[in-house]
This record gives sequence, C-alpha cells and structure tokens, in this order.
Amino acid sequence: MNPNKFKSENSKELASAVKQAVSNDRAASYKDNMRKGIDYYKHKHDIKDLRFFYVDNEGKVHEETARSNIKISHSYFTELSDQKTQYLLSNPVEVLTEQEGLQEYLEEYLDEEFQLMLQEVVDGGSQKGFEFVYTKLNGDRLQFSAADSLKVIQVFDENNQLIAIVRYYDSEIYKDDKSVKVTKAELWDNEKVYYFVATENKEFQSDTSYQINPLYYNTKVNDVTKEAFGQSLGDALNIDDFIPFLRYDNNKYQTTDLEPIKALIDDYDLMACSLSNNLQDFDQPFFAVKGFDGDGYEQLINNLRSRGAVGTGENGGIEVHTVNIPVEARKEKLRVDKEGIYKFGMGFDSSQVGDGNITNVVIQSRYTLLDLKCNKAEIRLRKLLKQMLKLIIADINRRFGKAYNAEDLTINITRDTMIDETENETREKTKAERRQIEIDNVLNAATRLDDESVLKYICEILELDYEEVQARLGEQDYEEVDESDVI
Repeated sequence: MNPNKFKSENSKELASAVKQAVSNDRAASYKDNMRKGIDYYKHKHDIKDLRFFYVDNEGKVHEETARSNIKISHSYFTELSDQKTQYLLSNPVEVLTEQEGLQEYLEEYLDEEFQLMLQEVVDGGSQKGFEFVYTKLNGDRLQFSAADSLKVIQVFDENNQLIAIVRYYDSEIYKDDKSVKVTKAELWDNEKVYYFVATENKEFQSDTSYQINPLYYNTKVNDVTKEAFGQSLGDALNIDDFIPFLRYDNNKYQTTDLEPIKALIDDYDLMACSLSNNLQDFDQPFFAVKGFDGDGYEQLINNLRSRGAVGTGENGGIEVHTVNIPVEARKEKLRVDKEGIYKFGMGFDSSQVGDGNITNVVIQSRYTLLDLKCNKAEIRLRKLLKQMLKLIIADINRRFGKAYNAEDLTINITRDTMIDETENETREKTKAERRQIEIDNVLNAATRLDDESVLKYICEILELDYEEVQARLGEQDYEEVDESDVI
C-alpha cells in the first residue's frame, strides 16, 4: 500500500487507495486474532466446530454421527474480560483541578456517556488488542465515542508518521427485490473527510448521498451562494496535524487477553464435553449373550425392556457389563485447567474456598493477579485520558474564551474490592482503645512533665502537627484576654 496515494486530491486515486487498504485489511492475519477474541467473548468457541471421524474396514474416512457430540462453551474469557473492565472502572473516573471555574466545565464533558465510552474502549482493547476513540463535534461541544478497531485502518508514511485513517463498515440494503451488500468507507486526514461507497465487489466511488464531499469537520454553508467552507477540528482546537482518532493499546504488543489462555479454555471445553459425551453414550449397561435362541437382537432388547427376561439356548447365558468412565481423572484435569485459566488470565476466582478463614488479607491476596493486570491497563488508560483531556481543555477554551491548561489536572481512578466491614470496624475500635490507653498514661504522668512535653506526646499519639496545634492554642489564649486587662 503506497501512502503517497492518500495524499492525492483526485477522488478516483483516493478511491483506489481506499479499496486496496480495505482489501488488505480484510485479509490481515492480525485481524484474525481480533475476530477470535470477539468470538470467544460472545461464547463462540472452537468447540462449536468439533466433529468426530472414523475409518472403516476399507480404509475410508467417514464422519461419526451416531456418537454424542455435546458442544458447550465455557465463557471464562467473557468473565475475565468483564472483570478487568469493571474492576478498573468500578467507580467513575474523576478529574480534579484547582484552576478557578474549570471543574464545572469539566463536569459537562465527563458525564455518563463519557464513562460508558471508557468501558467500551477497555473492553474492546481486551478482546481485540487495541481500540480507537473517535473525536467529534456534537453541536458545539466536543464528544468522544468508541470506534471498532476491527474496521479502522491506520495509514503511515515512510517516516512512520500517521497521515490518514480509513474506517469502513458493511451493511445490507434491498435493491431490485434482493439483498445487496454495501461497503461504505471514510478517509480521514488532518483537514477533512472523504466518503466512498462500493456495492458488492465493485470499485469504490464517491458517496453521492453526502451533499458535501469532502467535508471539513466544522463545515458551514453560505445560505445565499450555497458555497461550503470550514476549518479542520485541529484548527478549531488550535492543535497541529490532528486526526480525530486516538488509540488505546491493551499492552505493548497489542495482543488480546485471550491469547495466553485460549489453549487452556479449549482444553477445558474438550475435557468437559468429552465427559458429557461419555456419560451420554455409556449411561446404560450392555449385554453379552451366549447361545441366544431368538429371532434377533431387536427381540432380545424388547424382551429385556418389557419383561425383564430373555430366553437362551443350551449352555446359553447372559452377562451384564458396564463401562468405567474415568470421571475422577477428568475432574482433576478440569480443575487444573481452571486454575491455569485464572492464573495466566490474571483474574479473580470467586469460587475459591480455601480453609474457610476468609479475612481481608486473604481477600486482598486473591485480587493480586487482577490488580497486576489492571495496573498495566491503568497506565495506558491514563495516557489516553491525558490525550482526551488536552482536547477537552482546548474545546473549553474555544467555546468560552478561556485560557486553561491541562498540566495540573489530577486523574483519580479508584477500584473497589470486596472486604469484611466487621473486621475493619473491629480493627478501628482496637486502634481507638489503644490510643485512649496511651493518652491516659501520658495524662497520669503529666504532673511530672512540663506542658510542652505533654502536648508533644498527645500530638504524636493522635498524629497531629505539634507546631500547628501550638499556634492555635496561642491564638486562643490571645482571643480570651479581656480588653480591660490591657494597660
């Protein structure tokens, strides 16, 4: 893909470049991993494609259709992905500032839609390795929304600088009484956006459904001349070479959270389904009949079911056999796989029992792996938030004629864990009782100590600033002096 083609102002050349980019992207191997992450999040595991085959006496391969083939997807990846997102963003992200008046402006931007967008971005990054945030002007205010990275293409020049973004999506329309697949594409650069459309496998061409194409991000139309004019979003926000897409990376290598545990999940699915198949196929005993004297085995089975008896010939007999299914071995294998899934998936296993002594220390220790995973994600989320806050501050300055800066903003991301409140209350009560005993001991020895030493000891026990307390006592003594006593 030649990046210079995306710098052309000829719509046909741009359409050709977009077609090549979309075609290459559909066949890209790394997109296969992204689709697999989405499939496993939606409970569409590889076990769904499991088939059994056998070889007959002539060496021919046939599909086995008589055996049970139970297919159950065990949605561990869905749980682990949701755990990460909800634990990291269990509380709304807060942005604090000491700049006068800015906090009120920020609250307008950091609403519920903004918090939902963050969750969608972190979720998408977990499933696909990375996700995009699309920046747009909604009315006169800047807003953000998640953009599906599966349908977004980055275009870099020879210096590895981002010069354009291609976003495409497929849809079905009815034309001439039949369903037709339509692909629409958008080409974004740092100034404007071009719209293209292709029907089925035909060439891309300018999308005539858009009255203005290409379109500036902040386009105005003269009511008299009908002439379109405008400026880029970067110009509006006073930011150079800005393309309105921000990328959130799940990790350094942009890999999904599924990849470390996919083989374990597949093995768990196979072991669990195989056990179900064994129980289904061998839930009844089978009979070995000697010297059977009858019309056929169908009559034998009917006699066993209806009468509970069957006749045999001379020296005949019947033996009942069962198949020993290795249930315990499979259960142990399932346990090992499950342990590996939570360990290498770095998640919290809520089914852990332990020795029954569940203290806050034990609970916190079980969150260790999830904390480690969220620590890595939080660093990258903060990077994304700083980029968005820079845009938000620029938009506030544009709208209200302010001169705020994004340097002193504090981002608070608070995680909540399940704890035993009774244990915390007991601990706090014990601390309070210990402090009271220490204060009583100091007061009992006060007659042998000077006032300054007593005050210092009490401040140490209560964790107070001695200099500050002493200054306040001095102010209090001064205020209590009667003016009549002053000569």
